[in-house]
Amino acid sequence: MQIATLELNDQNLLIQTEDGTIHSQPGFALVTDSGIETGEEARALAWSRPQDSYHDFWRQLNQVPLPIQYTWARHHADIAYAQLKRILIQAKSPEKLIIAVPGSFSDEQLSLLLGLTKSLGTNVVSVIDSALAACADQKKATALVELQLHQAIVSFIEHREDRQVVCQQEVIPNIGISQIYNSVAHYISKTLIKIYRYDPLHTSEGAQEIYNQIPEWFAKFRLVDSISIVLKSPQGELTLKLQKKDIEKLLNQRLGNLKSAINKHSNVELLFSYGAILIPTIIKEYAEANVLSPSCIVKNCLDLGRNLTSSELYRVTSSPKTISKSKEKNKKKSYVTHILYDGYAYPASKKLGITIAGAELHITNAHNCDSDFVVVVKNQKLQVLKQNETLDIKIPEKCHPGESIYLGENRLLLIEVGNAKSKA
Repeated sequence: MQIATLELNDQNLLIQTEDGTIHSQPGFALVTDSGIETGEEARALAWSRPQDSYHDFWRQLNQVPLPIQYTWARHHADIAYAQLKRILIQAKSPEKLIIAVPGSFSDEQLSLLLGLTKSLGTNVVSVIDSALAACADQKKATALVELQLHQAIVSFIEHREDRQVVCQQEVIPNIGISQIYNSVAHYISKTLIKIYRYDPLHTSEGAQEIYNQIPEWFAKFRLVDSISIVLKSPQGELTLKLQKKDIEKLLNQRLGNLKSAINKHSNVELLFSYGAILIPTIIKEYAEANVLSPSCIVKNCLDLGRNLTSSELYRVTSSPKTISKSKEKNKKKSYVTHILYDGYAYPASKKLGITIAGAELHITNAHNCDSDFVVVVKNQKLQVLKQNETLDIKIPEKCHPGESIYLGENRLLLIEVGNAKSKA
């Protein structure tokens, strides 16, 4: 029987089938005359058609009547049903499903969710707390930060005898990715009013343009400390320089309650889910914290769920340690020592200056002001020290041997060299 795992985080619902295929949808919906549109298509119209757009239906999963009477939706549960149906179809309608639910989900909401999946013909075999799944292979006591659309969760997970247990969870309301994006959008609006006397949030089209680009702007801040943005207006294209330090100041003011919850666990390992990556990206005090891979939770759920199935469904918050001592002992870590290009391996621990000349790269471990791109591996983290904003650059999320940096058509391979041998 086909089995799939679903991570139910409304910032980005993620489903993975047994063959490793992954589908995702943001938790947005648009109710139209012909039905309910969900996912990216709905998000792309959320600010231009706000009266019929919904993005809080997973947080408020219930059967309370909506303020507007629709043909296709009576309440939030109907909207959630539409999105659940679509993402299950994308995954080729698996017969069995393992669900990772956030700690913010109530028992009533969980019961309603199981009813929705049953009506869609899918058998839920296990429900696992997403924090437990995220930390399934962690060896130390861990504080995990998860970010949803409209709230954040800080979970404390520790080892107790032979089990991994979610001990504490704190839900911080009104601090989700939506509130963070709202803060940035209004900051940009105020700045443009001051410089150009133009408010992009004055029209639904202008608001939609800003919100469409904010995720891309945050991604660029992983590489550089300032970015140039361009917005359309009746006056033509308006340019603005965004400084990472200004956004950090803005978020530090906005995330006070979340930071307080994190600080309660200052003596344990700090981990961010991939959906919360913008926090260590922007806020310096969390820059050294580890960030999970995008599919970590759904992958771990598949391993956990096979061993945790039972006739009675409930949210699983503890499990046996998933890595045996023998495997742990024999497991050898890999480290990036060099960056390989055109047959030459350059020490990754030294600053690597790269100058682009036509289709070729000139690389040296002694960069100068003419370098287009400067990178170094420090504490097994890839750090970009300089980047020409006009370059087409792709940086790997993780600094592991076998990953690649792409500068246009040129590929630089991260490798480990030991005993005169390289390992990718």
